[in-house]
Amino acid sequence: MIRPNVGGIDRVLRVALGGIFFLGGLILLTGRTTLGVTLAVVGSLALLTGIVRFCVLYIPFGISTARPGRKPISQVCDCAAQMKVMQNNRPAVAPQDIAEEEVFEATTAVRGR
Repeated sequence: MIRPNVGGIDRVLRVALGGIFFLGGLILLTGRTTLGVTLAVVGSLALLTGIVRFCVLYIPFGISTARPGRKPISQVCDCAAQMKVMQNNRPAVAPQDIAEEEVFEATTAVRGR
């Protein structure tokens, strides 16, 4: 499971500077320079790490700018636990005979008989 290790100001700077570098690289690509390609690649990597909140280069150094206690990215939505809670809170299904009687009573009440 991947724990987010990019957060706060780090994330904002990555997205902002990544966008600027990426656009600058695209502009410089028209001149066919390697600087344009380099800026575009660096900008796209910065954008990607800012969006997904995870940087591989932080792992060997043990760096994390994200708030402690955040759930891993794959466990942000624990759908199985939510489904179990929904099933426990759902009322029991009425027996078929009682359900049919209620429907019959409701339809006769609407018709006025």
